[in-house]
Amino acid sequence: MKIYLKILFIFCFINSLSLSQVETRKQPDLDVPTLFFDLMGFAPDSGTGSRLDIYIQVPYENIFFMKEGLTFTANYELTISLFDSNKNLIKEKLWNETIKTDIYEETISPRHYKLSQQSFLLPSGKYFVKVQLRDNQTKKYINAMKSIELRNYSNTKFSTSDIMILNKLTFEGDKKIISPNISGNVVDLPDGFHVFLEVYNYLSADSLQIDYEILKERKALRSGSSKHPLQLTKNAIFFKVNSDELPMGEYILNVIVSPKHLRDTSEENFKFTVTKPFSIHWRGMPTSIIDLDAAIDQMIYIENVAELKRIKALPLNEKVIAFKELWKKKDPTPNTERNELMEEYYSRVEYANKNFKHYIEGWKTDMGMIFIIFGSPNNVDRHPFDIDSKPYEVWYYYQLNRQFVFVDESGFGDYKLITPIWDIWQRPR
Repeated sequence: MKIYLKILFIFCFINSLSLSQVETRKQPDLDVPTLFFDLMGFAPDSGTGSRLDIYIQVPYENIFFMKEGLTFTANYELTISLFDSNKNLIKEKLWNETIKTDIYEETISPRHYKLSQQSFLLPSGKYFVKVQLRDNQTKKYINAMKSIELRNYSNTKFSTSDIMILNKLTFEGDKKIISPNISGNVVDLPDGFHVFLEVYNYLSADSLQIDYEILKERKALRSGSSKHPLQLTKNAIFFKVNSDELPMGEYILNVIVSPKHLRDTSEENFKFTVTKPFSIHWRGMPTSIIDLDAAIDQMIYIENVAELKRIKALPLNEKVIAFKELWKKKDPTPNTERNELMEEYYSRVEYANKNFKHYIEGWKTDMGMIFIIFGSPNNVDRHPFDIDSKPYEVWYYYQLNRQFVFVDESGFGDYKLITPIWDIWQRPR
């Protein structure tokens, strides 16, 4: 029976589902190119206001490469649009980028990417930044937008730039070579990551102290401190953050910069605080997975319970490997690091948790189960106020010639499946 349901789920995934009512969610377009971008505010070299640096990272795997002889070539167009606090367009820049490689494996790799950078001099204030990527081969677009508050550096005695997380910090003699982390995901940096920021000092301090803490849901999980020599005006500061063995999830890096050894004691209260979000998400896994044990439990509808228990009992490193291998067997495109079936499955789990939660998590409800296995129904027939019956819903799946009836026996929105289905295995309740 489980084999049948696995085949049925894959069938439902490959054949795009028709529209229903509330249960329809936007199906992810797995072919749309993806990009990451980050914003940083710096003090300008001269004048007032701020310098806004925009970094754009485009993974090779998300761009179409055309083979030309022995070379693979990709070409795309980038557009940066700047809007003021009222979302009025104030500046725009457009240019093209080209990627060439002789190695096919690089064209499908998320670890290879093209990094682009643009800078703008702007007055202090809030701005919205929109980045648009257009793949010139497929003609597909992707848009992303972020906001930033740019500080006025001209009237302060002590301040800092925004924070940049680094993928790598290397040295060529006395020169530091940095590789910025634009995605914010530090999963490939298991020993911790370096941070860069500029400190602008117009005090009598000759050193500074960096205190940081890593926050998750406002709870401090890690902290550290370091001291650095300080010169007048601009200082490039680097320090390392300990992030080893942190679980998957979203985090905030909170950094307090304090000047030290001031000759003028009236300046001792100068401190500056900056924050930066970052994440830890294992490659090849949807970002919605933040608890590996929960993600394993959620496979109950398409995997053997004994196998799931075996994987959960493994040490963390082995558990990650076993989980990935389990999904690799189901991967419709096994030659790439991306597993579209896993992405679709956990997007359904995420939707179920948001929309079918009652006294238990949405994925454990009867509606959540049917939605995860079969996806969005083609049509939903609702009867919430019929005089002669309890509230009920009928979900229709025309391509499967099936319908499922849910009845709210309690009258509190706890809809139970009453349609017979092969082996409703014992789910946790």
